[in-house]
Amino acid sequence: MTLAVPAYSGTCFFERDPGMAVARRAAAEGVGTLLLVLAAAGAGSAVGRVAADSPALTAIASAMVIAGALVGLIVAFGEISGGHFNPLITGLQWLAGERSLRCTLSYVAAQCIGGIAGALLAKVLAAGGGSASAPLGVTWPAALSEVVASAGLMTVVFSCARSGRKDTGPFAVGAWLFAAIIATPSGSYANPAITIAALFAGGPIALSPLQAVAYLPAEIVGALIALIPVSIAYPRGSATYRTAVEPPSKDAR
Repeated sequence: MTLAVPAYSGTCFFERDPGMAVARRAAAEGVGTLLLVLAAAGAGSAVGRVAADSPALTAIASAMVIAGALVGLIVAFGEISGGHFNPLITGLQWLAGERSLRCTLSYVAAQCIGGIAGALLAKVLAAGGGSASAPLGVTWPAALSEVVASAGLMTVVFSCARSGRKDTGPFAVGAWLFAAIIATPSGSYANPAITIAALFAGGPIALSPLQAVAYLPAEIVGALIALIPVSIAYPRGSATYRTAVEPPSKDAR
C-alpha cells in the first residue's frame, strides 16, 4: 500500500519517534498545555494588578508572555509529542491521515485536562490578587475573530510543517499569536483546550459559559477553513511530501 505522508521526523509539529508510547507523548502534551495556560492566566492577572486602567498595555504584555511561553514549550516538547498543546492541530492532523484516532483522542484529552489544571493552578497562585475578570458577554465580532485567529494559526502551523523547515514552526506560531492577541477583539484564544480552561480561570483570560459556547465552534470552523490555503500552497503531491511504503504503525501516532 502506498500512502503519501509528511517526512514526520524531519518537520515541525510531528514527534521524532512516533513509535514512542502514546501515553508518554500525551503526557508531554498535557504538561505543555498546563504550563501554557498557567503562563496565559498568570500574565493576565499579574499585568491586571499593575495596569488595570490600561487595556492596551495588558494586551501587549500578555501577548509577549503567551507567545514566548509557547515558543519555549514547542521547542522543549516538540521532539517528544510534536508540541501541539492545541486540539485543533491534533484534530487536523487526524483529518489529514497523519495521526491515528487513538493518538488523537489521547492528545486531546491530555490537552484539555492539562489546560484545566493550569487554570486552577494559576487561580491558586493569584489568590488575593484582586485582578479583574473579563466581560461575561459575547459579541459577533469576538466570535468571528476566533474564526479568523484560528484559521490564521492553523495556516501558519500546517504551512510550516509542510514546508519541511523544521526549525521555523515554534517562532512562526509565536509571532502569529503575538499579533493575533493584540489584533483580534477576542484576544485570540484559537485553542479549544485554552477556551475550556478559561472557564476555570480568573482574570482577563476568564470566559463565561456563553463565550466558550460561541468560541469553540468558531475555532473549529476557522481550523477547517485553513485547510483550503494550506492544501493549495502545499498539496500532497508537492516536493515536501514523501511516499511511504507502509503507513505509520498501529501503535504509533
